[in-house]
Amino acid sequence: MKVSVMHPQTAQRNIPAEHMFLATDALGTKLGEGYIIPQFQPHLYPDCPINLYFDMQCQPSARYVLFGALVAQARQLREINRDLQARMYTNLSPADSEMLRFYEHNGFLLSDEEQEMELYLPEGDGVLPMNCSVADIPLNTMEEQAAFIQRLWANDINYLDASYLLQMKHTQPHFLAMGLYRNNDLAGEVLLHGIGDTAELSAIYITSAMRRQGMGHALLHRAMAVMAREGVSRITTRILTRSTPQKQLMASFGGRTVGTSAIFPGLFL
Repeated sequence: MKVSVMHPQTAQRNIPAEHMFLATDALGTKLGEGYIIPQFQPHLYPDCPINLYFDMQCQPSARYVLFGALVAQARQLREINRDLQARMYTNLSPADSEMLRFYEHNGFLLSDEEQEMELYLPEGDGVLPMNCSVADIPLNTMEEQAAFIQRLWANDINYLDASYLLQMKHTQPHFLAMGLYRNNDLAGEVLLHGIGDTAELSAIYITSAMRRQGMGHALLHRAMAVMAREGVSRITTRILTRSTPQKQLMASFGGRTVGTSAIFPGLFL
């Protein structure tokens, strides 16, 4: 079967047309599609800040042709900055054995995962670094909510949006958005929410100028203490195993892995 791959005429789902590919047969019947989203993520992955996420959904007959086009596009995007490490990756369910085998056969590593973790709940409020304080983040207006989301996005936490934030705020009995301040300057923020005796850590970051000073640990410790006073006895979260900062923070709270929610086949370029 002859398979052709082309760009669509216009952007789709906010993805530029030059980053999207359509696979069709000789009659023009659509066999699949794929796209690439370039990401610059120095906060999450200091050792490999350029990450090219791709998605491919197609029939087996067109898989290799579409895959080849995506790899070629990723290599072109990688050439924009040769001074930084780069990789292309995708997201699969651990149960998708067929596609896991496909990517492994094509040289992708399967060691990167999103792991579900349970954290040890420490005693007390913990100790804040010198000249630091904590306060709730105001989220009462659309402007405050949008500003909070933008700060998360600026620190590579881009899976939260305003609608999801409002859903958590209005439906979860436990909800905490807390900021850490040094001399009135915002140093970082944390977001937890939950029901009953369980809360989930959904987001935490420390600004680049304030890192490596124990601030992330101090902020999370204080937030967990607030949750404990509300009756929470179990804290869960999800981490990316490629992110050394995430792994180190979770290890400092005795984090233990309880499951794997996703696998990220990846290829360094």
